[in-house]
Amino acid sequence: MRGPWMHLRGHLLVACPEPLLDPLERSHPVRCLVPPPRPRTVFVSRRVGRGWRWDAVPLPPDRKPQPWHRAVRRFVVEAEEPEREVARRLQAAVPSAYASLDFEVRGQAEVAHGSPTPEAAIRVPEATESDFQLQPAFQRLGLLDYERASYRPRGEGVTVVIFDRGPGMAPGGLPRLDPQSVDVYVEWPTKPPEGLPVWAPGTPEPEEPECDLQDRRRAVAWSPLLATEDQMRAYRSCHGAMVASLVRRVAPGARLVLVSLLNADLATATYELAEAMRWVYGLCGAPVRHPDTRAPLVTAPVVYNLSLGVDRSQPETVQSCALLAVVDELSQQRAVLVCAAGNLSRGRPENCLEPAAYGHFGDTLAAQTQVVPVAATSAAQPDRYAWFSNEAHFGAPGEDLLLDCGLELFGSRYVRWSGSSFAAGLCSGVVAVLLSTGLPPELVKARLWELAVRPSRWDGVHAVRL
Repeated sequence: MRGPWMHLRGHLLVACPEPLLDPLERSHPVRCLVPPPRPRTVFVSRRVGRGWRWDAVPLPPDRKPQPWHRAVRRFVVEAEEPEREVARRLQAAVPSAYASLDFEVRGQAEVAHGSPTPEAAIRVPEATESDFQLQPAFQRLGLLDYERASYRPRGEGVTVVIFDRGPGMAPGGLPRLDPQSVDVYVEWPTKPPEGLPVWAPGTPEPEEPECDLQDRRRAVAWSPLLATEDQMRAYRSCHGAMVASLVRRVAPGARLVLVSLLNADLATATYELAEAMRWVYGLCGAPVRHPDTRAPLVTAPVVYNLSLGVDRSQPETVQSCALLAVVDELSQQRAVLVCAAGNLSRGRPENCLEPAAYGHFGDTLAAQTQVVPVAATSAAQPDRYAWFSNEAHFGAPGEDLLLDCGLELFGSRYVRWSGSSFAAGLCSGVVAVLLSTGLPPELVKARLWELAVRPSRWDGVHAVRL
């Protein structure tokens, strides 16, 4: 049986035109919370002599919302009735409003990893940069052949924004991450604390009889290099840096922005994700510039890498309408959103999570065109789903990848891990390369389909290729 969806008890997430916020409070038992603070400083990577360093760059005050912006606010339900019932009545009364529970968003890396399959990442003390650069995943992606071509765009002029978990700040007030890992680092100021007591389970799927035949499960093997729980906490803090290392390898010319949004449990609330996505897009054309190049920190075309998700029911029902409204809004502005399908298919195939599902099922026309759902493919059979991966239109290597942590942990910068998070990172790099050729954002998904390797079996997946 699927586990229940987690949401913030007593909270609703509402997306609607700004003038309707006050009438909602007057006519329904809800109270709008004051928006929490937003980043006032970002950190940019600068080359100084033969080395690199982080420099803090202050941001101007928030600009006036664009005309196409819906207001996205968090409300508290001030009545003794289920949040879902209040959301239904609110949306029925105001058709232009989208209301849903404030669901927990999870980073997509908490699966059993490796082959044979341990329950944690595998330390690789002897790994080198050459091992990372030449690993089989890049060969399967077509990158090593692509690099031998005479004409090869490398993602120039494209911004890839990774919403994930960063390693946090060092005692000196600068990011702990190697400055060469990303170009811009943003520490999101509001993160839900770990084990937040107001997280409440939602309605679980109906009980189903368990079946002993679960073909997608794999035997568990022990290794002395298996990361302990303490080590896993450190590796989780570098989850976003690992995704960035894959994007950088595929599209070295792209500008990488890492927004450290998830907490130590690789989780956040839907509201924070929606606000971060809109906030980053607001930096396009903002007066803040890089100290050296004087270029804007975020320029279009923009690729959003979302290696995270909200659980979605088996009947393809949208659970977070407010998140869909934000994704649709950004898609209409021609952003491309590359989303991990999820890692829930241990035992049976599962639909991809939201927001990947918005592109998979075509919940809106803009999302169908601009949202790219990505599954993880098997290391042994590149045109088959990895045994843990949810299903999606596209697949990329996501099993047994060698990943760069962005700083040295336990004697090495590298670790072996699996998950559709990393498949999404590889696909984001490919999308950045395609956009740097001048391809319009609305044609990227069609081009991915044209280049993909067709599966040899009916139950395979179309593997992304350069």
